[in-house]
Amino acid sequence: MVFELEFPELELPPTGKTEMVIPSDNVSEVLVHVLKPAADNIDYSAIRTSVNGQAAGAVAEIVSGSRGKVVKLRLKSQPGYQFVSGRNTIEVWAHNRRGRLYYRSFVLTTANDKWNDDFIYEVQVSSQAKNAVPPQVVLFEPERGVELSSSMKSLGVKINGIATAATNIKRVSIGGKNVAIKRIPEVMTRQLTRVPNMERGVSFDTTMTVAANATRITIEAEDELGSLARVIVPINSRQPPAATKPAGRKYALVIGISQYKNNTKGIRNLEYADVDARAIYNFLQQPEAGGFDRENMFLLTNEQATLAEVRQALTSFIAKPTADDLLLIFVAGHGAPDPGAPQNLYVIAYDTTVLDMAATALAMSDLRRFIGQNIKCKRVIMLLDTCHSAGLATDATRDLGNNLTNLYLEKLLYQEEGRAIITSSDVNEPSHESDRWGNGHGVFTYYLLQGLKGEADVNHDHLVTVGELFRYVRQKVRLDTHFQQNPRMLIGDNENLALAVARSQ
Repeated sequence: MVFELEFPELELPPTGKTEMVIPSDNVSEVLVHVLKPAADNIDYSAIRTSVNGQAAGAVAEIVSGSRGKVVKLRLKSQPGYQFVSGRNTIEVWAHNRRGRLYYRSFVLTTANDKWNDDFIYEVQVSSQAKNAVPPQVVLFEPERGVELSSSMKSLGVKINGIATAATNIKRVSIGGKNVAIKRIPEVMTRQLTRVPNMERGVSFDTTMTVAANATRITIEAEDELGSLARVIVPINSRQPPAATKPAGRKYALVIGISQYKNNTKGIRNLEYADVDARAIYNFLQQPEAGGFDRENMFLLTNEQATLAEVRQALTSFIAKPTADDLLLIFVAGHGAPDPGAPQNLYVIAYDTTVLDMAATALAMSDLRRFIGQNIKCKRVIMLLDTCHSAGLATDATRDLGNNLTNLYLEKLLYQEEGRAIITSSDVNEPSHESDRWGNGHGVFTYYLLQGLKGEADVNHDHLVTVGELFRYVRQKVRLDTHFQQNPRMLIGDNENLALAVARSQ
């Protein structure tokens, strides 16, 4: 044990647990302890940290402590480091004077989560409830911000969800008016295991009429200690921008690996990753998906997706689209840390060897380099269904620690201009597959296909845009896995880029 975390404000003792739940994201300071005897041979300059994938030197102070060295992370001293509702990561690296590297990653989940990126979440903690989990509100409907066209004078909006807290919920109000609440059904309590305090939660269900000049719907829950949780649903009364279509040609790189060469040596086979890839490949060629030309597509499945072939695709194929073209990249398979060096993350190829991942798997740094150097087109859509629940498993890899693959896929590959990325799950979450989804799919890919076929067309303009697709997939996956799998998404300026035609029913 070389590293421990401590939260002075929360009055929690130092701990070496790599996963923990904290009451909320209202944390100003985290202490990272570098413990003796290892700390005695580690220089101050040889210690570095990151918060949510971002180097934290700007908010870090390293001092001497009675048990070794202490890194003080002052999260609110500069923008960009404050914890978010949901999952947060702290990573620490330290080299001793002989060159040995120590590394640890910590995943910190707030009991109060931000369940929908389209909404605003606020918490007011009562002075009587310093360390108690504050209330939280999970909305099932609406699934996104409300849109009123310019011709509408009013609109009825169905609102239903649940509210939970460490103590009992005293009231729930919508638009300033208290609504009827009732106990959450026992079956839902068993299903929504990620939502804490379900046994003391309540559900609510109502319809609210919003006027044309309204700008928001506010849902508020208060517990017996006087703490408040507030969810603000925005109302957009302006006409949304028209969907735009790609100007040039359309290219697609599609990779799916279910069968692995070393499946008896630590890399478990999957059932449907190759099926997912072929389904995406076939659908993209249909007229409703814009009819991708087969000569502008590259499909690699199972034994075809060796490390050499994947590298070749990321070198030559993705360099073909020119500035005005669109490139779509889909990957389904394993993403995991190296069991011998968990600070190094990889996309697993067909011929990867667990005990030699540095030489046989695709490193995140290489993936970033290939994407950065070889892509010339302005529009890139990345759909990444990795981190499957089968994972890696041998005696040597039984405890892989935290899997931060999706965090770094997002951090390394995303660029604000022209690039959109959605990963199938959040930090340290598995991505699920089963025959319950479309007779055999990953849940993420199943809803990608359903959304592209028209289910995501929420404004009924017969076009499925990036924004519509990503929000649809995120919400459907979360609900269908009872919030056990939560896709991450960044859209950039691709909100209104049309990906498919939704045919009339």
